[in-house]
Formats: sequence, structure tokens, C-alpha cells
Amino acid sequence: MNGSEALIRIAAALLPRSRREVRREEWLADLAGAEELGIPRLQVALGALQAALSEGVSARRGTFTRRRVFAVGAILVGAVVVGAPAAAIAVMLVSDARGVVTVEATEDGQREVFWRDYPGMPGLDPDDVLSGPSLEEGEAAGRALLEEIETALTAEFGLEWAPPSTGNGDQVAFPAQNDYGGPSMLRTLNVQGRQSTRVPTTWAEKERALEIIASVAARRGFTELTLDHDAEYMTAAEVEQAFGAVTPEESVIVSGIIEGPTGQWLMFAMQDLSLDTDGRFTEQAEASAEYGSLPNTISVMYGANGLLPDADRAEFERRLKPYVGLARPEPLES
Repeated sequence: MNGSEALIRIAAALLPRSRREVRREEWLADLAGAEELGIPRLQVALGALQAALSEGVSARRGTFTRRRVFAVGAILVGAVVVGAPAAAIAVMLVSDARGVVTVEATEDGQREVFWRDYPGMPGLDPDDVLSGPSLEEGEAAGRALLEEIETALTAEFGLEWAPPSTGNGDQVAFPAQNDYGGPSMLRTLNVQGRQSTRVPTTWAEKERALEIIASVAARRGFTELTLDHDAEYMTAAEVEQAFGAVTPEESVIVSGIIEGPTGQWLMFAMQDLSLDTDGRFTEQAEASAEYGSLPNTISVMYGANGLLPDADRAEFERRLKPYVGLARPEPLES
């Protein structure tokens, strides 16, 4: 099994059980025909992952946030955490030319409101977007946090660091959809930290590394650390398939997320191939090596959802005016 096929299977595992087999076979078929159409296999796999995350959120809305499910899915890739290109996402999602349309009462009667042109996102209050950090401020804050974590881990374990994996090149800001049938003016920020060249081998050392990451993040207002092993929607068999064992102590991959203020999040993963009993993870690591991923490593990524570039602020406010005072409707389902 190569890396792209592994991503497809991970994507399918994120769906409700009733949908997994059908989606998995559809996406594997898309993957098989990708090269003939001139589409990179990784692009198809990442598009499937993002589509699964969107569909999974719809099925579990009210239990898990989009950021939580996205983090679970992305971190399962191991040390390779890359964003899906917008084109790959688009081909995987159901589109509607009209998007979401509501009917609003006016003094003269009624009018249709076309939400496909809404510049924001359903779950974000536009006032919070305008009063919160810009895209540029968010990136600076993320890089500072990653540097602080790296410094603390180095002081504790004497680690050395290599550049991050190159799945996204130098890109850190990614286009987003407004989930009403059109593009959002907001951006999703993914800033990948450097990779350690080795990983602590004992569980006590790994626990200490988790404590350090959590304590640094807590000083910046982040919540408690959550391990992906604790995801309630995954069965024990699925946890073992994804991470290598049911318990974190015996797992090849130990990963999770810490939620931060104003839509920020911090994902982390430790990969220890010495615990790979059947060679699955070693095979996947070899497949991802072309992107610069290391086999035994600690990898941390900072992200934020719904950030507005400084240069787009005036245009965002202009496009927002037709929607001021209106209740935001439910987004489109995948």
C-alpha cells in the first residue's frame, strides 16, 4: 500500500460506518485513474481526505468541531501534514449553482439572499473576524509558538531539528469555502514547525514531551491537550489501524490537538517506527520520504481558521454589507 492509498483508507475511516465502504471504493477508483487524467495521485488523496472531513463533520455536527475532525484526519498521516489544494477539494464536494438561498422580509415584500457570495464562514461571527488577528498576525503568532515549543523540547531532550516536510512548499495560507456554495475571503492558516531528527523512545519521555507542548501552549491561552486515541467515534480496531496499537504507550503514532483562542489550534505527532510490529507504518514513512518527512520524529503544526488578510479588510467589509443583521443559515451538506 502506497502513501496515497493509505490516505484514502484513512479518509474513509473518518466517515460514519454506513458510508465507509462505498466512499472508499469510489476514491480508490479515482486514484487509479488519476495519472491517466494528468492529476497527481497525492492531490486526489488529499481531496478525498478533505471531503471525508467535511462529510464527517456534517454527520457528527454538535459533537465535534470542524477543527477537531480536521486535526484527527490530518495528523493520522503521520509527520506529513499537508493542506489539500482547493481544486482537489472542489472536485470532491457536491456543488449547487445557486448555493444556499434564503428569503428575507423587506418593507416592500420579500427578497432572495444568495449566500454563495457571503465573504465569511458560517461558524465565525464577522465581528470576531474583524476584531481578531489578521492572517499576517496569526502567522507571526504561530511561528513564535512553534519556536518556543522547539526550544523547550531541545532543552529537555537535546534534540536536533530538520526542515519541515515539503508537501505544501512554502505555502501556509490556503483558500477556504464559505460552505454556502462559493469561496470565502477568509483563509485557513497551516504553519508547520520543524521536525526533530529523533523521537524519545520510552513512554515516560514521550509523556514528558506532551507535558512540555501542553504547558507552552497553555501560557498562550490554549486548552488542555487531547490525544487522538480518545476520539469517541473510533472503535478500538480503528484506533489500532490508525496508530498501531489501542494504547498510546504501545503505538507507533501518538498524536492529538490543543484548541486555542480565536479559532487557533495546535496539532502534534510523535512517530516511533521501533514500535511498528507489522511494517505498515514503515512502508507509509518510506512513501512520504520524498516530501522530506523523517521516520522517527516529533512534528508540530500551528493553524488558525478564518483569518482575513490585511489587504482584504476593506473589500470584506464591503461584501459583508448585504448580510448585516441577517441570521446565517445552515451550510450546505457534502
